[in-house]
Amino acid sequence: MKFLHVTDTHLGKTESRIRERELDFYNSFKQAVDYALEKKVDFVIHSGDLFDVARPMTRTLIFAVQQLMRLKEANISVYIAAGSHDIGVEDTIISVLEAIGLLKNLSAARYYKTQGDKIVMDGEMFRDIFICGLAGKRENISDVYEKLQPARKGKYNIFIFHHAISDISEKFADITTSLLPKGFDYYAAGHWHGFFETKYDRGIVVYPGSTDFNDLTEMENHQEKYFCIVDTETKKYEKIRINTRPIVSVSVNCAGCDAKEVSQKTIMSIPPSGDQAILIIKLNGKLGKGTKSGIDRNIISESAKSSGYLYTKIYLSELENPEAPFVSTERKTVSEIEEEYLKKQKYDDASVNVAKQMITLFGKKLSPAELKARQKAAVEIVRGFLVDTKTD
Repeated sequence: MKFLHVTDTHLGKTESRIRERELDFYNSFKQAVDYALEKKVDFVIHSGDLFDVARPMTRTLIFAVQQLMRLKEANISVYIAAGSHDIGVEDTIISVLEAIGLLKNLSAARYYKTQGDKIVMDGEMFRDIFICGLAGKRENISDVYEKLQPARKGKYNIFIFHHAISDISEKFADITTSLLPKGFDYYAAGHWHGFFETKYDRGIVVYPGSTDFNDLTEMENHQEKYFCIVDTETKKYEKIRINTRPIVSVSVNCAGCDAKEVSQKTIMSIPPSGDQAILIIKLNGKLGKGTKSGIDRNIISESAKSSGYLYTKIYLSELENPEAPFVSTERKTVSEIEEEYLKKQKYDDASVNVAKQMITLFGKKLSPAELKARQKAAVEIVRGFLVDTKTD
């Protein structure tokens, strides 16, 4: 048997309110559905983040229903575990799609029960294949994996999950790879937006990656986007490339230029585009005079649009400003460095004090209760600042 594995479709995602980018995500998912129908796969696995937000727009929901209905009418079953973007305060929109018979939500509560200190996880059988899944929640997730005791009932067993493993990145990992339950043939992974695969126990872990570009990093790396076709008999898979909107990157050395010259030089560096590509412009070098704020981004973007680009992202982070204040960090605390920097930016003492208090309030990861308390404190700080300013 063969199945199609897709993940992180993020239906409904938009960029800068550009309708075409929303349609790009629809088109990428439709390509996967078209392929499943053309090749007559036995079933489809989705590893989460079907939608970009927990409460998608009506038009997004209608599109998802239409595509899933095409699979249903062809007797192709869909199995999914809800991703972090699919999960709302009460439940997940995936439950609505399951209620009307368009898919099976394997991360639903009915598949789990507690036995002592273990979490027993059940799933669904597709002929002699067993499929189970875990939702993309993050809170105490390592503890959940340690307690997890999934059934393995099939000749071929599939585990769907939506977390990044340490084999990809220690820095961005949700769990260490060794926490994955053993004994599965295929680990259908989601959440990591680039393609990644690794062997684990007797099986293989596969992240097809997101179906379209979600952020600058993906665009800059010109990552190709995929879904996978898996053969349960040979235990091999094939990457199927998705046709996505082209990305063009341009780097402009602005050393010695003033703000006006930067705009002119950048415009001259834009190559023509005949296919409504996305243009990324990265400016670098040390300005001769003036500041970054003087660079006319609008005229650059309009010029790119007239050259055939859908839209343009302009980044100034690598551009050095000769008028930026220098702050020595030698033998200073973080608080002292922050204060010196703010003062060199010519903020008055009252504003510096407010900024430092805000940094203290929100400078670490907070629980929802802590965040609410800090937000309340921040309001009081700002209110006090406004009263003092008015009195002065």
